[in-house]
Amino acid sequence: MRSKLIAAAVSIAALALPATAMAGGSPGSTGSGGSGQAQLAGQSAITLQGALSSATANQTAVNANTPTTIGSGKPSGPPPSGNCGCGQPPSGHQGGGQGGGHPSGPPSGGSNSANQGAANLAGSLAGNNAQTTQTNTQTQTVDPSHHHDGAGVGGAGQAQLSGQNSLTGQLAGSSANANQTAINGNSPANVAGSAVSGGHPDSPSGGAPSGGNSANQGALNVALSGAGNNANTTQTNTQTQTAGSSCKWGCGGAGQLQASGQGAATLQGAGSSANANQTAVNGNVPTGASGGDNSGWKGDSPSGGPPSGNSANQGALNGAGSLAGNNAGTTQTNTQTQTADSSCVAGCGGAGQAQLSGQQALTGQFADSSANANQTAVNANVPVTVGVGNSSSGDNSANQLAANGALSGAGNNATTDQTNTQTQTAGSSCQWGCGGAGQLQASGQSSATLQGALSSANANQTAVNANVPVTIGVGNTSSGDNSANQGALNGAGSFAGNNAGTTQTNTQTQTAPGGGSPGSGGSGQAQLSDQDALTAQLAASCANANQTAVNANVPVTIGVGNNSSGDNSANQFAANGALSGAFNNATTGQIGTQTQS
Repeated sequence: MRSKLIAAAVSIAALALPATAMAGGSPGSTGSGGSGQAQLAGQSAITLQGALSSATANQTAVNANTPTTIGSGKPSGPPPSGNCGCGQPPSGHQGGGQGGGHPSGPPSGGSNSANQGAANLAGSLAGNNAQTTQTNTQTQTVDPSHHHDGAGVGGAGQAQLSGQNSLTGQLAGSSANANQTAINGNSPANVAGSAVSGGHPDSPSGGAPSGGNSANQGALNVALSGAGNNANTTQTNTQTQTAGSSCKWGCGGAGQLQASGQGAATLQGAGSSANANQTAVNGNVPTGASGGDNSGWKGDSPSGGPPSGNSANQGALNGAGSLAGNNAGTTQTNTQTQTADSSCVAGCGGAGQAQLSGQQALTGQFADSSANANQTAVNANVPVTVGVGNSSSGDNSANQLAANGALSGAGNNATTDQTNTQTQTAGSSCQWGCGGAGQLQASGQSSATLQGALSSANANQTAVNANVPVTIGVGNTSSGDNSANQGALNGAGSFAGNNAGTTQTNTQTQTAPGGGSPGSGGSGQAQLSDQDALTAQLAASCANANQTAVNANVPVTIGVGNNSSGDNSANQFAANGALSGAFNNATTGQIGTQTQS
């Protein structure tokens, strides 16, 4: 009895095995369900950056040459040697009485000069760079060879979902400050109780007094600052679904769903400022006083020649430059492809296909730049010659070149490209009682670009150049040619601009078989497309140039006897300008192509 029961159980199991294999075997066999496929992808990227930079350069440069020669009688001595920026009197020429050296040499001062070169620089840079790339590729395939030639087979089910999110925030701030105070002075003094006619350093006999006195100054002050941000975001989604079936009768249609969402937000801010402040003072004040004749500062002639000149020469350059900029590029690409093919002959269900795509891009940019250049340049030549007897002085000049400039620029550039391509293809060989394909395509594209650029440049210049030679004598007095020459350049330039380009492209294509067979339902096709683009731009620029240029030549000659003076001139070239520009440029292109067949 037990053996019979076991045998019966084995037989039932043997009969049951083929039925289980057909139900759970390879898809496409008679009465089987279709394949089910699902793909889910999520991507998220967040980048936050901040860069701050500051540079400060402070310079105070003082250079002075103050040699002093004093005598009460007619001390003799070797020909004087020149002094240059050391502030020490010539050797052997201090005090009264008899000195050593050349027996016939009256007190004298050599050629004296104060020479200064001062350079001050501050530079600052701050920047951020961010690159974000998101790529998603989804592929689903149902091989029709697995379906054989069965009947009553359910259609394949396919679903693909993709989400991409990216946020980039950037901040860059830069500041450069250069502050310079440069003072250069040459003030030799030659005082004697008797005549002052000293010797010449290059004369074999000690001859005439030495050459002129000069103060020469070159001052350079610069501040440079830059801040910038660069961000590029690329999002790419590719979804492909392919379903095929060789089922012949009573076959269900394939169901396909593709959904994609792309979102990108880029926030940028760049601020830059440069400040250059310069104060340059150059002075040449030689003084000669005597109880007798005073021939001032003699020339280079071996025989004594005419008195040589005194000069104050100044070149002062001050500049501030600042730049701030942002660049952002956003590219979003979505490609969706669905293909469903059926070999069903009769009683066939139509394929169902749906594609959904959403693309959103937000770009916000702000750039601010400021440049300020303030310059005060003072150049003076004030030689003084005083004698109880006859007095004479040589040529005197004050030469000044002052240049001051401020340049500021702020700009933003943003490009947004959104591309969506959706393709649906449903094929069927059904002859009788066919259900029509259902196809849906929906696309939404949204873009917002906000830009603001602010720039200001301020250049303030005060340039003073003076030549005031003074010659005083109880007897005859004479002076050489005197001139004051000034070139003053001041300028401010500011530029602010925005550029934005937005391109939205949507292409939708649907292809479904005709519904002309007996008992067949028609295909249903729907295509939805929406494109929205917002661009807001603000550009403001301001440039101010303020210049005060003073050039004076005031020679003074006083004598009880005959007075004579050379040519006198005051020459000034002053140029001042301010240039400001603000611009916005925005291009928006929207293209939608929909095809149904």
